[in-house]
Amino acid sequence: MDLPESVVENSKQYNKHDQTLTTNGELTQNCDENEKNNEDHTQPSSTNNDIDAVLSNLKFGKFNLKMLAVTGGAYFAICSEMMVIIFLSKPIKDLWKVDHFTYAWLPVATRIGSIIGCFTFGTISDHFGRRIPFIVAIFITAIFGVVSAFATSFIFLVILRAFVSIGTGGIEATNFVLMLEFLPKRNRGAVMVGITFCGALGAILTGGLAWWLLPNYGWQTLLGACAAPSVVVCGIALLFGEESPRYLFISGQKEKGTKLLKKIALQNGTEIENVTITVPQTSDRGRIQDLFKPEHLSSTTFIILIWFLQATGYWGVTVYLPEYITSLGVDGYFNMFMVFIGELPGLCLAMIFVEKHMLGRIKSLRVFSLGTCLSLIVFAVVDLDYLKAAVVIVCYFFMVPIYSLLNTYTPEIYPTKMRGVAMATVNAIIEVPGLITPFVGATLLSHPSKWLYPVVWSVVFFVQFCLMFGLRHETAGDSLRDSDSQRKKDDESQDNSRDESLITAL
Repeated sequence: MDLPESVVENSKQYNKHDQTLTTNGELTQNCDENEKNNEDHTQPSSTNNDIDAVLSNLKFGKFNLKMLAVTGGAYFAICSEMMVIIFLSKPIKDLWKVDHFTYAWLPVATRIGSIIGCFTFGTISDHFGRRIPFIVAIFITAIFGVVSAFATSFIFLVILRAFVSIGTGGIEATNFVLMLEFLPKRNRGAVMVGITFCGALGAILTGGLAWWLLPNYGWQTLLGACAAPSVVVCGIALLFGEESPRYLFISGQKEKGTKLLKKIALQNGTEIENVTITVPQTSDRGRIQDLFKPEHLSSTTFIILIWFLQATGYWGVTVYLPEYITSLGVDGYFNMFMVFIGELPGLCLAMIFVEKHMLGRIKSLRVFSLGTCLSLIVFAVVDLDYLKAAVVIVCYFFMVPIYSLLNTYTPEIYPTKMRGVAMATVNAIIEVPGLITPFVGATLLSHPSKWLYPVVWSVVFFVQFCLMFGLRHETAGDSLRDSDSQRKKDDESQDNSRDESLITAL
């Protein structure tokens, strides 16, 4: 068999014992000792110019747990706030005599608020840092969450919940980026999925509170109770929240960045001296047009489409699910509580699958997307109502971890200077389906054919599954990039690795 000329040329330069290929095809001595130091989490490093290596040497310790309390707590709080809206449908309609289509303006207003919050806080976080926008967003969520419990009319409630969503949108755009930029490479996947696990606990809290409070104390008490976590997180964020070290270095604040790394080392029980980080300083941060540069265009296109379909399917299934389940003769509030419980095993499985030695990010996305599609089809075809209520739990077992995997993968594929605006863009894009799905859901709910509701959304997840084959760059086990030049070098290295694998196979 004749090999391509480029592959033959690379094979001449390749020595599998003691040498590796550089990205320009020249030979260089194997850096096994350096790699060992990078991966060794027990020995401090005296000098290093790579942030990933330094963070790995600092280990995952007390400092990281504090940041996880901040970011995990914030996601717990906003998921509690976001989920409460699905339990308001029946009591609000009964109280203020609004129909399906009038009530749909409540979720529509929250989507508009989220779009504003995502773009505003996500873009600001690339320009001025992650910490302050994050704290401002959680304060907005807490203040308007509490005030919305005192709404005296439907219009007033819609306006207040829109402001709550500005805060939750800001948290969505900054939360995962803030945590990601503190993590050692080997802990990224599990910890990032763990944040979504905290969000699932927040949804469980809302489901349990709705089951208990709505029949006994009313919807206003429920809104106040669901706002309590965000109030608590405000205090935690002020006490323990820190600025991202990666942002500090790319924005030229090297002294603050070095001081922060030493603080992490102190709290984690390690030591570092004479740290020299060489990260290109840049002022052109947070530009949305950079997402569509040639080197990012393919990834951005597929990521946006996949996020869009995920949001369409999730909110399409969720917004009217309590009403749909109740129409089958099952306690809708109790079933939703069990649905949220069912998310936890799926997230635990995602924590395992997401790592490099298992399926990685992309294959895990495919597995959970296809599982969601198939479970919705089963949900549509089974005849017994109580069996439907059980199958929908399986659906959420697969559906919710997709969010956690996307929240892990998306910020990993972009460099630090545009990580915030990337998350802002996708989180704003996914609010668009929320402007449509309430009206579509109301139409499907009114249709006499009960199977139509789950089948429509299963098609959405099947298309999403197909689009996932367009994702090419696996980030599991990779270092985070702080500049576009690192992306180019890593891509060239991956091309060389594929050439070497082809040579070995042949």
